[in-house]
Amino acid sequence: MHSGEHDPITLANIAEAAARNEDMLRPFVEAEREFVRLQAAGEHDNAVRVLEIVLRAEQSSVQQMTDTVLSSLFERLAVGYNTLGMKHLKEGNTDASCKFFEKAEALTDPANLHMNGETRLVLRAVTYNNMGCFYKSMSKLHTALNYLKKAQKIEERIGHKCQNPAGTHLNLCALLSQMSKHQEALQQAQCALKLLEVAPPSDVNSGESLVCVAYFNMGAEYEHMRKPTEAMWAYQRALDSCTEGGGIGEDHPLAKQITASLNQLKAKAKREKGR
Repeated sequence: MHSGEHDPITLANIAEAAARNEDMLRPFVEAEREFVRLQAAGEHDNAVRVLEIVLRAEQSSVQQMTDTVLSSLFERLAVGYNTLGMKHLKEGNTDASCKFFEKAEALTDPANLHMNGETRLVLRAVTYNNMGCFYKSMSKLHTALNYLKKAQKIEERIGHKCQNPAGTHLNLCALLSQMSKHQEALQQAQCALKLLEVAPPSDVNSGESLVCVAYFNMGAEYEHMRKPTEAMWAYQRALDSCTEGGGIGEDHPLAKQITASLNQLKAKAKREKGR
């Protein structure tokens, strides 16, 4: 009969458990290291394949892991899927692009308890944002709007931890403008601007160009709404943002586009004044 006493836990038991754990984790650690190397070399397809192979081969180990010990591996895979989705979208391979975004969506599902909850939400917002861009490029505007609003909802919930909330507002601005909802589009550009003023992105150049885009989009929406004075002010602010203190510079394609819009608007105002 069992006395009810437990065998004492010895250092040998702990060391044995640690060694087992280390053996179990080794393939994942090696796969993650290889993923980082391949991503840095621009081999995104191969990088993703390495992680998919190890997850398939070590499926029984994955199922035994109850906490978020593999979170960084799943995070990298979600980033990899999004990178490939955008790469294929730019190359016009819409079927491949859609497949990778769907994989990223499945991976960031709340049912995936292997991922740290907060990081999962950040990556889900990124995925929804990219899916919004995907459907916009396919001219499925209402579906695109649905995904961008889902991204926005998550970003509002997790606050400052999300990657680029201003970018989501600017994507919504461009989409709503395409849907001829210019007042709503203008509000999204204004929201983006407020966010950029309060918390600029850690990448300074990206922040500078987003400020330019926000002002430029405001100018375009004011033009649509037949408010030339406000449009001229917004275009001028966009141009100033490009050229002021370490901005993207006047030779940047965006700066040239802003200059062209501003000159066009000035010429139009001059013509109308001379009538």
